[in-house]
Amino acid sequence: MIAFTEVELAKVAAGAGRALVWIGVGTILGSASGEILARLLPPSGLTRFLTASVPLGTSHPLTLDVRVVELTLGALFRLNLLGLVGGIGVLVALFRKS
Repeated sequence: MIAFTEVELAKVAAGAGRALVWIGVGTILGSASGEILARLLPPSGLTRFLTASVPLGTSHPLTLDVRVVELTLGALFRLNLLGLVGGIGVLVALFRKS
């Protein structure tokens, strides 16, 4: 059985957190570059393909009203092809580095 110390587990958790942040940044930059590219190129099947997005998340936020405070929770991510390529590119770069 493999036993890990608290310090080792903390390092793994910190590394995973950083990896998720970088993957998110790569996905956001990829999606933004796809939108910019679509605006610069003339309308065609390629631009529609690059900007077609898949919504992931809740379309209607959850609202919790307890008279004193109203809390609204919700998230919706629209992932397109270049966003996916950006996220995978960052993931490959992270694993190649380590």
